[in-house]
Amino acid sequence: MTPHLDIVRQCMARAMKLDDAAVSSITELTTAVQLSAWTSVTHLSLILELEKTFKITFDNDEIVTLGSVAMILERLAAKGVK
Repeated sequence: MTPHLDIVRQCMARAMKLDDAAVSSITELTTAVQLSAWTSVTHLSLILELEKTFKITFDNDEIVTLGSVAMILERLAAKGVK
């Protein structure tokens, strides 16, 4: 498991108001298409949660690419999040 997956799950839970069952089903392979709570509005909430939690910022070009947990984890690594 990727080291930040649990933290990303927590961010998703807060942004999308997910219950424990939904959170536990999130894997590195989860995409916005697979998670009904992942809407355009909750996507923006998720971005804000990630930025606050990891103390980073995403530019507009990055935000539109973050439609999967794998891409989120990839961008966090690219930003040097440890």
